[in-house]
Amino acid sequence: MATTHQICDCDPCTCMVSVESAVEKDGKTYCSQPCADGHSGSEECCKSCNCC
Repeated sequence: MATTHQICDCDPCTCMVSVESAVEKDGKTYCSQPCADGHSGSEECCKSCNCC
């Protein structure tokens, strides 16, 4: 059976994210676009996703 959830690959984030709804970037899985973008804007982890 395939894994359906995993921890977000953003270092400070510990969210469990569904692989079906995750944001994928450079072979990594993130809970939100800000995490995938390395928080280059002002958004924090979990402010724009529904994983928490």
